[in-house]
Amino acid sequence: MSGLDGVDMRYRREDFEVDGALRDVCILDASINDWQNLLAGLALANWPAQFAWTLFESIDGAIPDARSLFDRLKSDPEESASLSVQVGDIWFTCYFFDIDEIEFTFDPAEVEDPASFAHLEAFVRRLGDSTHRNVVVTMEGTDHRTMPALIEYSPT
Repeated sequence: MSGLDGVDMRYRREDFEVDGALRDVCILDASINDWQNLLAGLALANWPAQFAWTLFESIDGAIPDARSLFDRLKSDPEESASLSVQVGDIWFTCYFFDIDEIEFTFDPAEVEDPASFAHLEAFVRRLGDSTHRNVVVTMEGTDHRTMPALIEYSPT
């Protein structure tokens, strides 16, 4: 199972050492269509999910349409939303910061062996296959383009 540029999708303990930083799963240069495809792909995966609007309400498990979600966030700068998806024992969380970048964070302590890594791999593959876009896993940060990838996946 190889990704882009020769980076393999295999477990390397050093990539998941607990160091106080989370890890990010990203799709760069995303569009609203990528978001919609992602949300549809996650719904099909049937993994436990929790979606929440921060200010006014909380909806458990019901993932909204991407366009209406970002329209609501744009219309009210005080509003925020989050989506958490559980794959195995790993929780992946997205905060919908920017349409241009899909970013989920996870705790590296939850990836402790090849068996738990298989859950990360399943999530990365689902994102890439749903959006038909490249997916990178990096250390936590704000400029993922300049960060070395721990994992890269390119759907075929």
